[in-house]
Amino acid sequence: MPRIDEKVAEELTAGIHDASSVAMEQLQERVGKQTSRLRSSAKTRKSAATRERIMSAASDLMTERGNTEFQMSEVSTRCSMSKGALYYYFADKSALIEAIFDRSVDMLVDSIEEVVSQASSSMESIQGLALVLAHGIREGGPLSFAMSRELLSANQGDMLPTFETHLARVISIITAQIERAKQEGVIRRDVNSRLGAISTCGAFIFAALESAYETPDAMSDEELASQLVLIALNGLGTETAQGQFLEAAAK
Repeated sequence: MPRIDEKVAEELTAGIHDASSVAMEQLQERVGKQTSRLRSSAKTRKSAATRERIMSAASDLMTERGNTEFQMSEVSTRCSMSKGALYYYFADKSALIEAIFDRSVDMLVDSIEEVVSQASSSMESIQGLALVLAHGIREGGPLSFAMSRELLSANQGDMLPTFETHLARVISIITAQIERAKQEGVIRRDVNSRLGAISTCGAFIFAALESAYETPDAMSDEELASQLVLIALNGLGTETAQGQFLEAAAK
């Protein structure tokens, strides 16, 4: 068997060593990146869990007192953390309440989407989402308190943008159901669907918030939802009044 030249052997050995070193460095780099991603993911999950714990504690305080008049120190005590740690997750009380509002709206929208997806007609869908809205806002939970604070704290010029920003998904769903109702001949085709959705959503919210503080013998969620759907579909006026309005508008 022919012998390999010593110089060639050394070059081969060096090449193998270099290739091995490069491969090892690449492997270590990939492992390092993967470890970093895992640590980042774990940190993100822990942060999300802590935020959820803080919001739950604040929500409990709101439900217990029937308002948003709690102190951040009370929240930190319930969460067994320092106020400094609490402010790391939420800059102030307003930011915490807004986060609770957003989370509550997300939960409300999830319920609405489930009802709408199971409805066999636009009327069933509209009645179902009306009941979900009525119950969700009137139940005396964090959503009604946070919503009241949000709307009352917004000045006149900011109220509509605030309303639309937080409830954009609800408005979008109602808009789609109005379009569906048009196709089924339940709502007139000349109605502006988005404007109708905004006005309908606003009516539901303010009526539900108002009725949430009424006496125990006030109308039920079902009665409130039915009344609001009836008003939305038929309006407040009689056929005579509607005829007079159309006649006046034509002049």
